[in-house]
Formats: sequence, structure tokens, C-alpha cells
Amino acid sequence: MRADSHTPPLSPGPSPRSARVALALERPTVSGVVTAAASVLALGAATVFFLVPTLFYVLPVPEGVDAVTLCVPGLGPLHHVSDGLSPEQEELTWVHEAVHAEQCRSFGALWYARQAVSARGRLTLEARALCAEAVLLVRRGGDPDRLLVHTENVLYAEYLDGSGIDRPAVAHAVRAACGPLIPE
Repeated sequence: MRADSHTPPLSPGPSPRSARVALALERPTVSGVVTAAASVLALGAATVFFLVPTLFYVLPVPEGVDAVTLCVPGLGPLHHVSDGLSPEQEELTWVHEAVHAEQCRSFGALWYARQAVSARGRLTLEARALCAEAVLLVRRGGDPDRLLVHTENVLYAEYLDGSGIDRPAVAHAVRAACGPLIPE
């Protein structure tokens, strides 16, 4: 027998894999859960504050759309206006989008988002914004009755066609939104 045969072999300890498995099976600590939750919230906030607005401005405005207003929690309204609008179109677009910006600031991002995804909500958002355009044109000498009918037609055809909302409901919403705005 050799002299070194009596010394016990060195124990290498747990393998790295078994240590990871043991760690994964441990109950999470409160501080660990809080740290993980804070990390997820920070990542979500960074996405909302940096990635979404960046993509909003980098991606083109959809074809046939003059502008888009995005209502971001904590940031408020962001506007993206199409290139190549005539000066009159651009002015009307800014008047329209200013109404959406005010809706965003007044009612908040969650309310605005809920309105934007439903037909009834779009009716609420767009009736007021299109009426602001009509008011500007009336102040410049446009015929109020003709502009109200035009506003109803645009709202129905460009924002709500196929949504299940009928023309009388659109006409009622436009009259309600524009009524106090159109001077007698």
C-alpha cells in the first residue's frame, strides 16, 4: 500500500450545474422579487419613453393619413405629420391634431387609447377634431351647414365606415360636437 492512499481524495464540491439547480429551487426572497419587479418596470418604462417614441417618428405616417397623434403615458401627445401637405392642409391638420393633444392631456393616455381602439371612441375623438377644422373654415367665410355635412361625410367614410355605426349616429355626434362651435 502506498502512503498517499490513506489520504482522502479532495472533494471538488458541488458541480456548477448542481449549484444552479439548487439555487433555482430555492424560494425567492422578498428582496429578490422586488429587485426583479423593479427591473421589469424599468425596462417597461424605458420601452415606453424611448423605443415607442423613436419608432413613432422613424416609421412613416400610413398612406392616406395626414397625421397621427400618439398619447404616451408620462410624455403626453406626440405628433407625426405627413410630408408634402399643402399649406392649407397642413394648417387644418395641426388644428385637428391640437384637439387630440388636448384630449390626451385632459383625459390621459389610458382613456385616449381606449377611445382610439373602439368605433364609438373614435367617433368621440374625431368628431371634436373634425369640428375644430370646420370652425376654422367657417371663420374664414365657409358655409356652416355645408361644412357640417362635409364633416359628417368625412367622419363616416374615412374613420368609421364598416364599424357598425350608422350615419344618423355620426350626424348626431357631429352636431353635438360642432353645435356650440359654429357661430350663428
